[in-house]
Amino acid sequence: MCYDDLTLCQRCALFNGGNNLVDKISDLPDELLCYILSFLPIKLAFTTTILSKRWTLLCYSLLVLRLNDQTFKDYEAFYQFCRFVDTLMLSPHTTNQHIKAFLLKCCIKHRAQNSKHNVTKWLEVAKRRRVEEFHLTLYYHNLKPIIFISQTLVVLKLKRLNVGNDTSCVDLPSLKTLYLQLVFFKNQKDYIHFLSACPILEDFHAKSIYIHNEMNYDEYDAPKGLKSLTLSKLIRARISSMDVLFNGINNVEFLCITTESRNREASFKVIPVFPNLIHIDLVFCHHSFHCWDGVVELLRCCSKLQILSIRKVC
Repeated sequence: MCYDDLTLCQRCALFNGGNNLVDKISDLPDELLCYILSFLPIKLAFTTTILSKRWTLLCYSLLVLRLNDQTFKDYEAFYQFCRFVDTLMLSPHTTNQHIKAFLLKCCIKHRAQNSKHNVTKWLEVAKRRRVEEFHLTLYYHNLKPIIFISQTLVVLKLKRLNVGNDTSCVDLPSLKTLYLQLVFFKNQKDYIHFLSACPILEDFHAKSIYIHNEMNYDEYDAPKGLKSLTLSKLIRARISSMDVLFNGINNVEFLCITTESRNREASFKVIPVFPNLIHIDLVFCHHSFHCWDGVVELLRCCSKLQILSIRKVC
């Protein structure tokens, strides 16, 4: 159901005293209606409550919660909505309701900073409700590592945020998909602990990973020490050659490498044997079309390679 459909339903209910379309939608079972509403941001989903009391209860049982600060024109509207979500998440109607996915996008600096307590509370409640997916885009908000202790989390996508100190407590035994973009870790050890906490990881994307105590914007030094890491179930990986050393991901079947470094010597420094690799996608940025010796060495370590793609992008 798209937004236009909802608007039509509302008009029918308000101005026509009901309509066959509304009646047909209302005849659908609760599970299907919840599924349809879950494709909408919460603010839009709750506009359906004007149709009947039944829709109010349905909105408290959404499988997917989508929060995006860009749907609010000013901070006051966003703050009021934060209070609404507090009520929604803590409602007795949803105490034990399972959550399929929790998607939070808060990109405006003052909103992210002023809602940090709400964010932590929402994530903790989602954990208790056996959430399976977190999609979090924040304005470099600090997330406590304890958030990442979950037996049910299968997909984790983090963008523009800081992972707090000491990730040794992180435990994600069911995680299969991990996306990290513009994510900050305090040190190399925390980064390694975070990855090591995902023993059955199958799909890994990493772009612009920063280590606080080693950050150097002139050289873009890569995190070191990953040789002790083994992601034995990993099938697909998309990485920057500066974000992740190859050690630890050498079980993959598909590997996409983007070379973004200004430091030519850093790319392809350590290349292990890739016994299962059949598809390599090499993406060279306009300032990094080099390292051919490293590419040749990489190919020598891939005895089962079938597909090689090389692209240059601006």
